[in-house]
Amino acid sequence: VDVKSLFLFFFSPQVLLLACAEDLECVPGFQQKVFYIEKPFQFTEDRLVLNLKFDDCKGNNKLNFEVSNPDFTVELDGNLVALKNVSEVGKALFVHARSEHAEDMAEIFILEANEKRGALKEILKLEGNLGIPRQKRAILATPILIPENQRPPFPRLVGKVIRSEGTEGVKFRLSGKGVDQEPRGIFRINEMNGDVSVTRTLDREAIANYELEVEVVDMSGQTVDGPVRLDISVIDQNDNRPMFKEGPYVGHVMEGSATGTTVMRMAAFDADDASTDNALLRYNILRQTPTKPSPNMFYIDPEKGDIVTVVSPALLDRETMESPKYELVIEAKDMGGMDVGLTGTATATILIDDKNDHAPEFTKKEFQATVKEGVTGVIVNLTVGDRDDPATGAWRAVYSIINGNPGQSFEIHTNPQTNEGMLSVVKPLDYEISAFHTLLIKVENEEPLIPDIAYGPSSTATVQITVEDVNEGPVFHPNPMAVSKQENIPVGSVVLTVNATDPDTLQHQTIR
Repeated sequence: VDVKSLFLFFFSPQVLLLACAEDLECVPGFQQKVFYIEKPFQFTEDRLVLNLKFDDCKGNNKLNFEVSNPDFTVELDGNLVALKNVSEVGKALFVHARSEHAEDMAEIFILEANEKRGALKEILKLEGNLGIPRQKRAILATPILIPENQRPPFPRLVGKVIRSEGTEGVKFRLSGKGVDQEPRGIFRINEMNGDVSVTRTLDREAIANYELEVEVVDMSGQTVDGPVRLDISVIDQNDNRPMFKEGPYVGHVMEGSATGTTVMRMAAFDADDASTDNALLRYNILRQTPTKPSPNMFYIDPEKGDIVTVVSPALLDRETMESPKYELVIEAKDMGGMDVGLTGTATATILIDDKNDHAPEFTKKEFQATVKEGVTGVIVNLTVGDRDDPATGAWRAVYSIINGNPGQSFEIHTNPQTNEGMLSVVKPLDYEISAFHTLLIKVENEEPLIPDIAYGPSSTATVQITVEDVNEGPVFHPNPMAVSKQENIPVGSVVLTVNATDPDTLQHQTIR
């Protein structure tokens, strides 16, 4: 049977006439026991929510209504009204009515705007109209909502537990974490009427939910009804600022990067309820230092916290910037960024990384060096300029001798502090063999150049080396000399004829 057919049957004229004919005798209690209302943005103080019709069939003498939520009351004419402006209610309200001759319970279900009543059993809860008997619950303990950070005075009434069988000769008893378990004494219940009170300020970030149990006992302490569960939820208040906990925040982006390149992500934490706007964060850049070449070099996604570049690649040029380091003051604001939101800030440091877009160049085309023959060691330092970052391989130079060193008499190494090329003689030079040497030196970087940059003529240089002659001593041939003679040779005998030459063949010298 579908729902539409049931409604067409129960509410057809024939059935309604039959019901009226059979309902000549009064049925004590609420004339409708279940209500569905759509939750408004706020229940306004003193404004009618709905009307509850109760009749004990004997004049309603000494009629009294009790509502499970202390923010509402039912007037004698059955009107349910709010005692103040209320935005948080929960899923249901229970109204208990009692007169001298009858008592009954009505349920009011509060639906979200997009919530469906749909299920057949929910619709058939209208048992007061459809004649379906309903099962009574002895103890009705509806969930209680309490805002955190409430101010004194305490204790403060927050809810009510209702017993449909009455409270004469019995009393209510509350137990659980927050009552007789740590943290003790936060909640208590009026033993006689079921009023639930909170005794001090609550902190949702410490404990968000309490699961208590309530039961009805007789005067000797024996359980009569229950226990049933009583849920108490702490409503979040915006009492925590967003915090950046993972700093320091340092990001890198390569110079010349395309517009929209992601640099880094900033993520703040808010201890408030993540399901509410109290922890709904929005990000914003408050300040950029320095402000050149553009005061808006970067943009932050307000929802994700991603920082991206927004300037053209040409402006993202490390060599033309005032500084390759930018500091951004980032603000995180809760309440979705609304003016009433709480804020937290952090500093993001962004470094513009160098890429090898400048080739090293010699400071002059030709270098001169003079070295004495027979000497080794550094004879000249070759200087270069490079506009790239000195801390990177895009700046560090690598030198090589590409011509003029067939005998491997020379070597060149890089000075790591100055980036100069240290040209050394590693094999002694001979003036008499060659008084002049011409070397062709090339300089490159440790890292390769970017594709659209190449090494040019300025990346090579010539070194003219002059070898100075030194007055070298004569050399004996052979050395050492071995001589054997018989003993007792005559005085004046020739023992040995020695042979020596002077290496300075270009000088006119005599040997004695």
